[in-house]
Amino acid sequence: MTSPDPAATSTSRFPAHLAWMALAVLVALGYLFGLGGDHIPRNGDELVYANIARLTAQSGHWLPLLSAWDFMRNTKPPLLFWQAIVAGGWGEHWTLLRLRLPSLAYTWGIALMVGLLTWKTVRAQASTATAEAHNRHAKTLGAIAVLIYLSFFTTYRYGRPFLTSASETFWLFGVFFALAWSPAKLLASRWKFPLIAGLALGIGCLYKSFAMVVPVGFGLALCYQMVGARQAPWKLWRPGIVPDALKVLAVCLLGLAVFGLWFAVDPQPGEVWREFVVGENAGKMNSSKGYFKAALSGSGGVLTILTGYFSNALFLLPLSIGAMVAAWRAWRQRRGTAQSVSDTEKIMWLWLLALALVFMLPTQRSTRYLIPAMPALAVVMALYWERIGRIWFGLTLLVCMIGVLAMGLIGYGAVRATQNTGVYSPLFWLFLAAAALACAVGVFKTSWSRPVTAVAGFAVVFALAWASQPFNGELGRFKPETNALLKGQTVQVPSNFNGHFERYEFIIPGAKIVPYFAAQPVDYTDTDVQALFKTSRYVLVQRRVGQPPCTQCRILDERWDLRSRQDENDGPLAAFKTPETYWYAKEYLVEPLTP
Repeated sequence: MTSPDPAATSTSRFPAHLAWMALAVLVALGYLFGLGGDHIPRNGDELVYANIARLTAQSGHWLPLLSAWDFMRNTKPPLLFWQAIVAGGWGEHWTLLRLRLPSLAYTWGIALMVGLLTWKTVRAQASTATAEAHNRHAKTLGAIAVLIYLSFFTTYRYGRPFLTSASETFWLFGVFFALAWSPAKLLASRWKFPLIAGLALGIGCLYKSFAMVVPVGFGLALCYQMVGARQAPWKLWRPGIVPDALKVLAVCLLGLAVFGLWFAVDPQPGEVWREFVVGENAGKMNSSKGYFKAALSGSGGVLTILTGYFSNALFLLPLSIGAMVAAWRAWRQRRGTAQSVSDTEKIMWLWLLALALVFMLPTQRSTRYLIPAMPALAVVMALYWERIGRIWFGLTLLVCMIGVLAMGLIGYGAVRATQNTGVYSPLFWLFLAAAALACAVGVFKTSWSRPVTAVAGFAVVFALAWASQPFNGELGRFKPETNALLKGQTVQVPSNFNGHFERYEFIIPGAKIVPYFAAQPVDYTDTDVQALFKTSRYVLVQRRVGQPPCTQCRILDERWDLRSRQDENDGPLAAFKTPETYWYAKEYLVEPLTP
């Protein structure tokens, strides 16, 4: 499928590009919905890092990092924790919303870069006669690129929480964004671009790891070789190779130097080396299975990286495959002709390639490692938007429709669990119905396929946020008088994962939280609960829907909770048969009947 003629679309009386741009802004603002809630898609370790940030803030010092666990302090460089300390006012305004707002600001910045780069690339293809029409068309595709990026599930899951991938993505992708914006000028730069790129790389490393020097350095080397020198990657012996190599080396060394400031300012540099460099990074090169066996294994093998970009897109997975197919077909058509891909697009492909190749090397592989290149994928998908076959849009809409129906099932479970048909506004059910209907129509109606697909992915994640929103509000909270009662009191809380107890610092602020291990929910006996009373008067007990907390205790308050873990014995069909118990649980604050 070929791109429509922008000159033809210029006669339209309705400024479609403004509508698309407004829609992109609206979706970006939609990321604020439920941002401060306890139940948002996130990395399970977010609460571990919140614990480190809180205890470090309470110490009154930037370093060393402190934690509830001696073996889990220097798990990340300090910039992420410093960001939380500043956002939370050194503990004075310690809320999830405050901690997460900087992550969202980074995500918005990345989305802006994606949109601007797509707009500039498409606009550069304009002829003088159709420049104005091409500019409007370029703005439309720029807005679509933003929608694509914000509809990736990894963007939503890791671009909003405090434990985010948005910060390092902003700085690392920013290097290639700048290069793609003005390739000839920056590749020829003797020291300005290497200096700025090295500083950006260093900041990215201070958010993530010094290991990010490797993919960025490799990506830059490919850009200097294939974009700057117009040479195949294996033709290394060429004029200018030494200056280009020195520039890449300077960027990498400067990035490492900025990262090395952590060792210079931390009062315990030996602990940083032992826990972060050796434990967190070098450990990813070891495997009990053996290197090659681990590389070929199903979970965490090379296949994880090879399919990582597609799985990161999740609801847009078919569309991302379609973009790759369209790009391959375009390459075949250009082969043997004078036509060539733009430098901007080439740089995006090289960053995608560099990150994937480098992260095939460790024995611990994860699709999360590819997140810094997801903005590049969004740009590529937007550039090939009109050339992606309609079948891929249809498949994407089917996936999104299934996702919307799944959100309806979760909502139905909430109604059954709470026995309250008003737990959701009628607008929630209307939104689900409209989204599912639009997806269904888009599958069969050609003129609807592309417009609906552009927003369908975000519609699913927004429906997920809406489905969990009541449990971030009154249903998921204790009464104000209960929080006042517990302030300064020791409260035992259930925890089934590292740092899971930290969530109660936000649910019952001011209480002294003491965790005890418990699956969620767990079938406790009265004896179990009585044993907990031996160490504190107040205990939180989570139960399945319909089960009382205990018989020999007094219930002071209760709240609804979304289960963080499901019972394997229930089986996957339980999500459909009994969604009210599969997804939801009741949490009770209890005390003994006798003091």
